Amino acid sequence: MTVTRELALATTAGRRRRRARLGPSFWAGAGILAGVLLLAGWMTLWPPYDPLGTAGPPMSGPSATNWLGTDNLGRDTFTRLALAARTSLIISGAGALLGAIVGTTLGLIAGYVGGWVDAVIMRIVDALLALPAILVALVVGVVIGNGAGPLILALGLVFAPGFARVMRAPVIAMRDRDFVLAARLSGVRGPRIVVEHLLPNVLTPLFVQFASVASQIVLIEAALSYLGQGVQAPEPSAGRMISEFTRFMQVQPLLIILPSLVIILLSAAWNLLADGLQDWLAPRREPAFSLGRKRTDRARKNSTTRENSVTRENSVTHTEESQL
Repeated sequence: MTVTRELALATTAGRRRRRARLGPSFWAGAGILAGVLLLAGWMTLWPPYDPLGTAGPPMSGPSATNWLGTDNLGRDTFTRLALAARTSLIISGAGALLGAIVGTTLGLIAGYVGGWVDAVIMRIVDALLALPAILVALVVGVVIGNGAGPLILALGLVFAPGFARVMRAPVIAMRDRDFVLAARLSGVRGPRIVVEHLLPNVLTPLFVQFASVASQIVLIEAALSYLGQGVQAPEPSAGRMISEFTRFMQVQPLLIILPSLVIILLSAAWNLLADGLQDWLAPRREPAFSLGRKRTDRARKNSTTRENSVTRENSVTHTEESQL
């Protein structure tokens, strides 16, 4: 009876761990990003105003026709902000995706092969990690040209070494596991082992790193656009809007406040998504922000009580057996 009860408790604990739900951080970040995507799709397909044309009197405040007012040329601020958020979202997602592809490939090769290959790849990674992201993006802009494409390429290559370091460690920890050795003995080749056996088991840190890198790219893209080296006109960009409207800050402060809020909102959304994924993929760690903290403490007390009762039953059983 005691052994059966212990197995039942272990099975229940495993089910609870597998049924861990996504926390409020994840849903907050995902909700913000989904809202930006819907808004960007609306402004791309059916914009209420031409983002390059006049929509009202210059420097007007929020009204029924222009929800967030107009800029110094009479362009609708709401339409341009939505398109600027779309641009930042595309660049951050595409840059993080490119960095994930390149960095994951390097990390898998270095971790699985090891030896001098690992040493060479990681020394190159260390050298690239020493380069500032903004400096690399500026150099790439000078060589290739400015715009969204070169910016995605530059930022993807800058953040690829971080992905390589994150992926290398779990691959080294798993390359000598039994399932990998069994695949080798079965005649499976190295690339197939890496793709089919190692990669699915090391995806947990990859998702978290992706969201974290995307958050950093939002800020870097805004800084480069502010300096005039990022997204070029006539494509709207939050960083360039701040740079253009600084001289009108006292006349119409919303022209500065609203693009800043867009940058903060997108960066916070990616960070919330990263925190939520980390809490969900590592359920044994206590979440940094949880609405169910009291419920968790109560469950922990209940599990402690059950463990104590099982220990007492074990001691009673052993005493009875010794007496017999």
